[in-house]
Amino acid sequence: MTSAPGVLKRPEWLDRDMARIEQLLLGTAGASSHPLVAEPSTHLIKAGGKRLRPLLVMLTARAGDPGRRSTDLAAAAIELVHLATLYHDDVIDETDVRRGVPTAHSKWGTEVAVLAGDYLFACGCSLGADAGGEVPGILARAIAEVCEGQIIETGALGDPRRPVADYLGTISLKTGALFKAACELGCATSDADARVRAALNAYGEHLGLAFQMVDDLIDLVGDPDVTGKTPGTDLKEGVFTFAVLVACERDPGLVDRLTAGERALGSILPTLSATGGLRAAVEESRRAVSRAQEALDGLPPGEWRDGLSGLADAVLAQLA
Repeated sequence: MTSAPGVLKRPEWLDRDMARIEQLLLGTAGASSHPLVAEPSTHLIKAGGKRLRPLLVMLTARAGDPGRRSTDLAAAAIELVHLATLYHDDVIDETDVRRGVPTAHSKWGTEVAVLAGDYLFACGCSLGADAGGEVPGILARAIAEVCEGQIIETGALGDPRRPVADYLGTISLKTGALFKAACELGCATSDADARVRAALNAYGEHLGLAFQMVDDLIDLVGDPDVTGKTPGTDLKEGVFTFAVLVACERDPGLVDRLTAGERALGSILPTLSATGGLRAAVEESRRAVSRAQEALDGLPPGEWRDGLSGLADAVLAQLA
């Protein structure tokens, strides 16, 4: 077994699978002969990343008949779609750093960054079309859900009275959709049993919720030297996440402060701690991971199932 720091201990076959996906990503996104297309489009791929979504595709494919070309294409496709959303998110949020490197818009300008994101969407859809079968439909539905979730979140910007349930529903769309789709792609391209497929879809959805909640917590309390992100970005932009919304429910004074534009992380963080908002967010993240693990109960044993369980544990371990 080899180890991917912060993700999971993984067998050699998975390393080989992921090496193929990496080459597909670089070859597809960097196919243009023009440097102003190829360089921005491969910028975040070269910066690295956990590749959680293609990992999910390759792991869940082991529940059926693995090793098919369509599975590789689907895994690369969903990662390109995910990368496209990051390019667009960074433009919307005016983020300067992603994965420890300058964001595309800060390096090449907003117009190129948006178009590079569009290009990656198209590249992902092209790979999905080449994979055939259910893959294009699964990808299309997931993209629509991600966009729907982002639109809903945009409408809730700056609203400290937003219900916590609304936040959970939004992240189920904007993040959970791609995690669920990754599991569905692995099962669909390997002809996995319908019962197994349903369980793995549920696993992906719960894992996506946990991942986003942990990511939101890291935005509040994470070490920028470790995360490569600027802390308090969500708060500054008026994206009030679970811990903040719970704190607002418990402290009306925080609602007034946020409404008045007080959004500096240093001044808000003590209130999030005092009200138990941070603790509540950690507990909800743990519940989501537990639900993901429960979805794996009853599935056949194997390295692929151990890998999925390890991924869920690794998501929560980021808060340790």
